[in-house]
Order: sequence, then structure tokens, then C-alpha cells
Amino acid sequence: MTTEILTQVNKLFKNDGIHDTFFNGVKIYTTSKYDPLSPFIYDVCLILVLQGKKIGHLSEHTLTYDSNNYLVVPTTLPLECETYASKEEPFIGLIVSIDKKMMYEIIDMVSKKETSELQDNSIGVFSDEVNQDIEDLTLRLLKILQSREESKILEEPILKELFYRIAVGKNSSFLHKMFLDNNNEAKIARALKIIHTECETNLDISNLARQEGMSVSSFHTHFKNITSHTPLQYIKKIRLNKAKDLIAKHKYQVVDAAYEMGYDSASQFSRDFKTYFGYPPKDVKPSSEENSSVIS
Repeated sequence: MTTEILTQVNKLFKNDGIHDTFFNGVKIYTTSKYDPLSPFIYDVCLILVLQGKKIGHLSEHTLTYDSNNYLVVPTTLPLECETYASKEEPFIGLIVSIDKKMMYEIIDMVSKKETSELQDNSIGVFSDEVNQDIEDLTLRLLKILQSREESKILEEPILKELFYRIAVGKNSSFLHKMFLDNNNEAKIARALKIIHTECETNLDISNLARQEGMSVSSFHTHFKNITSHTPLQYIKKIRLNKAKDLIAKHKYQVVDAAYEMGYDSASQFSRDFKTYFGYPPKDVKPSSEENSSVIS
């Protein structure tokens, strides 16, 4: 990213944290300190890194996103991320929620010739190269965000152009699969959304498979290919991340957070929590939106 981009984005925030913008679906995230590997939930978003670097891990898969590579998460996924930043060179990133209706329209309109040239990708997240088109769009977007009036008028066209550019990126094949309703990838994406919104309930995997017209074995196979987790592993991670937010942001007691997330045993919850986060839930510090473990 260019120095002009950094000049423009620095006009939009003063301190570390997650900052709202005049676009409902765009936030700026900044931090001036290194963050070690930590679990997060990413929910259907594009991350453009303007300065610094993050390394994301999904099981054995590793993805680097920095000023040369953006990250696209077309479905709800638990990732473990490491953030490289310092006071001299803070991490600065744009978190752009992907408008599904807009993306459906774009995917439907993209030519078959363009999609046939895409590299195949099976996991539910990918990084791609920041080209000149993306860089130019980022600069324009940052300038628009400085004006409430321009933001109101130009939000939809510039986001549509941005989503088009990522839809034709060389690694975007999975994005296309996610937005074609009859694909197995799209079926799993719908199941992931149900899990994300209803994780505290007693979810039945066979029912989720049946709702999408899939056999249980096929559902498990495609689920693992996309998320690198079994359904039960995935549900557990979603529950633990949401429980952490309940404790940190909403001041829940540990036992209350456990039961809210569908655990019958607070002690089992505490064991699972410590295994996942590396510390017990009683050590969770109060935090605000900027430290949320759910990114969307």
C-alpha cells in the first residue's frame, strides 16, 4: 500500500482499537503492539491490511495477509491469528463485511471465461494479491470515508466495485462456490451460519445435513474440507469464543456464560476454555468491542 493510503487512513482514527466509519459495513482496526497467536471468529468479511502483518492459521493451513495480500473469509470460520505491529509501525487494517446480496449479483454476472481461469481452492478462506485496481480502490474508499455526504452517496458503487475485484482474483474460486446455491460449499456455508447463530442450542448434525439434502457422511466430508474441523470441533470453538465475549464484554459470570452456551457442566466448560485459549475463563479481562473474539 502507498504512503498516500497511510496518510488518508491516519485521518480517520487517533487511538488503537476498532473504529466505525460512515460505511455501516466497514471498520478500521489498529493496534501498536504485537499480539501472539489467539483464536478469533471471522464472519464473511474482507480484510485489507494497510500496514503491518497478520498470519492466520486454520488447522495445517497458514495464510499471510499484509499490505501485499488481502484476506477473504466467505463464511464463518474460527481462525488463530498472530498480529505483527509496533509503536513505530502500527497494524492498520480495514474490515469490510461482505454484502451477500451484492456478492450474489456479482458472482452471477461474472463471465464463465474469467471463472474458468481461477485456481481451485477447497478451504473456506483465501488470500490474494493486492493489485493496482485494489490499491486504487482502497485510496478512493479512504477519501470517501472522510465525508458523511460522499459516504452516503458513494458507498454502494465503490463496495460493489471492490467486491467485483476480489471476485475475479486468482484465488477466488471458493468464493464463487459459496455463492452458487446448489454447490456443496454453499450448503455447508448455510449450515455454518445456523451453527453460528444457534450454537447454544442442542444442534443435531444429521438434521443440518438433511436440511441441505446431504447424507451425514457427505456433510462431514465437505464440512471438514472447508473448515478443517469436524462439526463438533467447530461448534465447540464457536461456543467458546462467544462465551469469552459474554464474560469480557457483558460481565457474565463463568458459570452463567457456560450455561448460556449450552454447557451442562461449568467445570467441563472451564477445562475446554483453558485448552483452547491457554488460560481459565476466570482470568478473562473486561474488554470492549475492540477486543472482541468475533470479527465481522
